[in-house]
Amino acid sequence: MIFGIFGCRCFSVRTFGGIMTKSYSYSKIDQFRKCPRQYRFNHIEKATVEKPVSVEIFLGSAVHRALEKLYKFKINGRIQPEEEMLADYHKDWEGPDRDRIKVTREHMGIDDFIDTGARALKKYYEMYHPFDEGEIIGLEKNAGFPLDPANRFMMRAKLDKILLRGDGVVEIIDYKTQSRLPTQQDLDNDLQMALYQHAVNFLWPQFDKIELKQIYLRQGIAMSTVMSRDKLDELKQDAINLIYEIEQAGRDDYFPVRESALCDYCPYFELCPAKRHRQALDDEAADVLDPETGRELAERYLKLNYEKKKIESEMKALKEDIVGYCDKTEMNRLDAVTGFLKITSTEKEGFPTKTEDNQAFIKISQLAREAGLDECFKLEPNVLFKDLYAGKKLDDALMEKLSKFVRKKRSDTIRTNYKIDQ
Repeated sequence: MIFGIFGCRCFSVRTFGGIMTKSYSYSKIDQFRKCPRQYRFNHIEKATVEKPVSVEIFLGSAVHRALEKLYKFKINGRIQPEEEMLADYHKDWEGPDRDRIKVTREHMGIDDFIDTGARALKKYYEMYHPFDEGEIIGLEKNAGFPLDPANRFMMRAKLDKILLRGDGVVEIIDYKTQSRLPTQQDLDNDLQMALYQHAVNFLWPQFDKIELKQIYLRQGIAMSTVMSRDKLDELKQDAINLIYEIEQAGRDDYFPVRESALCDYCPYFELCPAKRHRQALDDEAADVLDPETGRELAERYLKLNYEKKKIESEMKALKEDIVGYCDKTEMNRLDAVTGFLKITSTEKEGFPTKTEDNQAFIKISQLAREAGLDECFKLEPNVLFKDLYAGKKLDDALMEKLSKFVRKKRSDTIRTNYKIDQ
């Protein structure tokens, strides 16, 4: 029953041990992390758009298919000649998808990327021939595992290669065709690789020596890391927290645009609320949208907002000076020619907000969810702290866990009073 959901690429719900389980993948949560709005277009609205194939993605797929075929021959006792491997690779580019391939880089065409992949495959062939690094356990292996103890979330994964070396170490290998080489620290904290190891641990718990390896094919460089159990658990919790954010975004119907250099590659570019006005300004036929009115409104707002921020910054600094002066002189009223100020300072206990301490906020949110406090998902202070925690309406174990996050918060209020003739 578990493996019935691994091949599904859309959002799905299944039962696992009698519990309703939602299925996620690294690519799915990574898409949300990069741009929640793109996630909504893809997985919730399922927007119908023409989806050209990015040349970088096609390059990666073509190289992966060539290496998969190479090792399938090896498993069956045959070493595929380099020329044959490269011929199969080039043939892959001549398929029906070629017309859909999109190249966004200036001064580069499809043939440039084809040559890049061919050079990468040649480097790999020279590095690993005759391909006897160890016993192959899996190629392009679909796998999955329950992400949380309650089996609410199932994580799907597809592993490029799993290898058992002669020294008993299992290598989880991921091929990379990107041009950027990461740092060792990047690999040591790589969420995707950690999830791959969790999948292997779930499928084969007898494997206790596991090494995570990424092979950067363009550069001909292999990088490896061994993650401790604490690091694996930490990164798994990061994945759970991201899923919590996705679930919360769904409840709030809040999937904001997150603009980045990746926008140029987004298939939903023309639908994006952050891009439509710019497209209308650039399109002379878009008069129906009246883009110039939008431009004028934006310009006026930007000017006023700039002035407002300057005033707010000055007001904030002035308030700090006033509160500091009153603390020092033990005063709570300051008189002026045009009126007077009344200063009130209070100190209350409460939980930190997301802006005050994001890590603490996430942990409190997790505790609330695990306790089934659905009404507290937004962590409204009056509900979680005042009504439940301060009111001692929670069980002792949860009270003790939450007590570690209680903070004393000071609030300073300045009230203005103007003379009547002003």
